[in-house]
Amino acid sequence: MPHATATPAQPFAIREAVTRARCVVLDLDGPVARVFAGEPAAVIAREMLGLAADDGRLAPGVPDTDDPIAVLHAHTAEMLRRGGDPGWRRTVEALHDLLDAYERKAAESAEPTPGAAAFIRACHDSGRTLSVATNNHADAAARIVERMGVRDCFEGPLVGRTGDATLMKPHPRAVLAAMSRGVPADRHLMIGDTVSDFHAARQIEMPFCGYHRHERGRQRLLDAGVPLVASEMGEFLAFVADADR
Repeated sequence: MPHATATPAQPFAIREAVTRARCVVLDLDGPVARVFAGEPAAVIAREMLGLAADDGRLAPGVPDTDDPIAVLHAHTAEMLRRGGDPGWRRTVEALHDLLDAYERKAAESAEPTPGAAAFIRACHDSGRTLSVATNNHADAAARIVERMGVRDCFEGPLVGRTGDATLMKPHPRAVLAAMSRGVPADRHLMIGDTVSDFHAARQIEMPFCGYHRHERGRQRLLDAGVPLVASEMGEFLAFVADADR
């Protein structure tokens, strides 16, 4: 099979996905904004790893990661594997507190994704319900969309991670919680920029479109089987005014 080439999604296919959706579920980091634009994620991950190492509870397999979400997930999984060991639980709680604080701070310098605010506003004006399903803290999501001037557009919930980081995407918990009541999954559309977003949506048969500003990120989505991958949020905006509701 030839290697997939990351190209902008086909306009007709995007139109079909957007026009059918009564509700749009957005991942935060990527489709809405660059959360850690002013607070480099790698620095946060190193600080979290340092905290765990100082506690003598460094989870295996994560010493070189630059992803704070991966650090939190790995340590939570190790805590659960150890039956909720009190020492590991204290370390995990400290990691949660550290990342929560960084994300609230990062929300003040997060860079909105070009075209995201216009897309969000257009979805709201067209009568679609909007929500967020993110592995970040819900407070960060709320602050970011407030700074973007579109907080009023989200009639659906802003769903962030819980105290159990193993329930972050690709687990479908957040996507399920972000759904509109009484609206079937196939009348939703999730837009995300990671393979974990795709897997979470696919588990509940929710239509999914990928977005990534970098070609390498688009390629990862295509290689994972994502059928539609856009390079700009504006690719979705053109079809919001159309409706199949």
